[in-house]
Amino acid sequence: MFDPDFSSALEKLAFHTPVWMIDTPENRTAAEEAWTRAMDWPHISVTLFRDYDWPTLLYQIALNERFDALEVLGAPLSPEAREALEEAGFVRIHETEGGFRARR
Repeated sequence: MFDPDFSSALEKLAFHTPVWMIDTPENRTAAEEAWTRAMDWPHISVTLFRDYDWPTLLYQIALNERFDALEVLGAPLSPEAREALEEAGFVRIHETEGGFRARR
């Protein structure tokens, strides 16, 4: 999530899937609440990131999560993102209204 204020939607999404989102004051507050909830619901996984480049971000996610699909909200499908996704083995990449989706 590259949305600087994804706080209102985080709780619902994090209950169903791991979430990686950009570190902003609003997102950090929501992440801290999710981390507290994870004590009772250990499948909740929220990770904040600050600076990123696509190869490094994909590598970091792969170190922590097994995934074959990725949905990005709040960032365009840049040439750098497409190149990194293709190098990481993603073959189906398409833009969406709020970002893009990629599948291996």
